[in-house]
Amino acid sequence: MLRVLAWGLMCMCSLPAAWAATPVELQNLKIVRFEQGVYASANLEFELPTVLEEAMYKGVSLYFVTEIDIFRERWYFYDQRVSHAERHVRVTYMPLTRRWRVNVSPKPFSASGLGMNIGQTYDTLEDALVSVRRVVQWRVAAASDVEADARQSLELSFKLDLNQLPRPLQMGAASQSEWNLKLDKTQRLVLEPGP
Repeated sequence: MLRVLAWGLMCMCSLPAAWAATPVELQNLKIVRFEQGVYASANLEFELPTVLEEAMYKGVSLYFVTEIDIFRERWYFYDQRVSHAERHVRVTYMPLTRRWRVNVSPKPFSASGLGMNIGQTYDTLEDALVSVRRVVQWRVAAASDVEADARQSLELSFKLDLNQLPRPLQMGAASQSEWNLKLDKTQRLVLEPGP
């Protein structure tokens, strides 16, 4: 029995680092309540792995998804989700102009078609990534959905969306740590009053 246990531990320790995610840090998260709604601002700190940068220069667009869920705590049942918001960002390199294009949408780009999304171009990849890393005044809930005196929690997730990559890349990228860019954070919701 001990030999089997030791063998299992040895196999787990020798697994490649493919399962480890590229670290993403959440900084300066601020949730502010205005009359019009509840808005989030934050900084997501991460370094883009070289493999992803090379893929972008070869014409692969990268898709990043940020999601925020707000839950009202209930002692008698599961917590009730009162709000869900998504922010999808696509970063594309345009070789003819040697510029970077960033599009932001509340829906996945495959489903949005010609729907509402905001686009902007940048001269460098670093400038383009600032718009991915920085979330400013993002409306995540209606003011009526979030009660000021209720016990509520916030779940924030950020990831590189592999489902929107071309199909051949999806299969290979899932097992490589460079493509596993992810953050999951849960904390008590602290609302700051708006001006």
